[in-house]
Amino acid sequence: MVEIKKSYININSGQIHYRYSEGIGIPLVLFHRTPSSSVMYERMMYEFRGKRPIYAIDTPGFGNSFDPEAMPSINHYRDWLCEAIDALNIDLFHIYAHHTGTHFAAEIALLWPKRVISMTLNGAAYFSKNERELFFKSFKPVPKPDTAGKYLHERFALIKSLFPMFDETLVNSELIGGLRSIDGRNQAFASLKEQDFADVLRQVKCPILVMSAVNDFFIDKLETIKKDIPSARIARLGKTLIASPELDTQLTVKLLDEFLIDIELPTRV
Repeated sequence: MVEIKKSYININSGQIHYRYSEGIGIPLVLFHRTPSSSVMYERMMYEFRGKRPIYAIDTPGFGNSFDPEAMPSINHYRDWLCEAIDALNIDLFHIYAHHTGTHFAAEIALLWPKRVISMTLNGAAYFSKNERELFFKSFKPVPKPDTAGKYLHERFALIKSLFPMFDETLVNSELIGGLRSIDGRNQAFASLKEQDFADVLRQVKCPILVMSAVNDFFIDKLETIKKDIPSARIARLGKTLIASPELDTQLTVKLLDEFLIDIELPTRV
């Protein structure tokens, strides 16, 4: 079985935690959703069976990475993650990102067009300005700890609703992520609110694959992306809500692996 290792990178703002599995060829860098961490990618990393080096990075404010101060901008997150990638001595690489991670991934791909070979997004909030404003109005700040512990039940109820069935391992892992990232979640979403993600994505030059669970919040955005970016590929996954990397692992990895091999084919022959 593939061994998943854990380590830290020192950047100017603090320590970045990441998971790593060995392999041969062009590395794959993974960016996670909110409020999870790189732990959400362990099943995918095992499924890849060491086919290529894989790095799953904890976004600042999540997992075991440092806690940002104040309210970081989207560029802060981009620069922190880029600094971590540089510190890992990764030159050319592919990206796979999920939900919140897709926003950071697009900024990195736009900044580094000669280093990002391809980008795969799962659950892309490809919104117009009005849609973005309406969407983020629905988000309330994460409740702070209270003397009665009501915030624990509120977080548990929300986390449980994000999965298609009760999976005690995933719900517990996601709840741990949610309790750890009370400030991180509010900070990350505030930065996304100010980003015109659709405009950024339209400027990205590398090959793009966008996938989504058929009952994900953003499934209806696949066709819109395909219309606006004809070169983008789209794919539908099973009924997993937010948890396709964990619950639809085999299909997710199969589609991703085929995409990466196709992109790299000219360099292999």
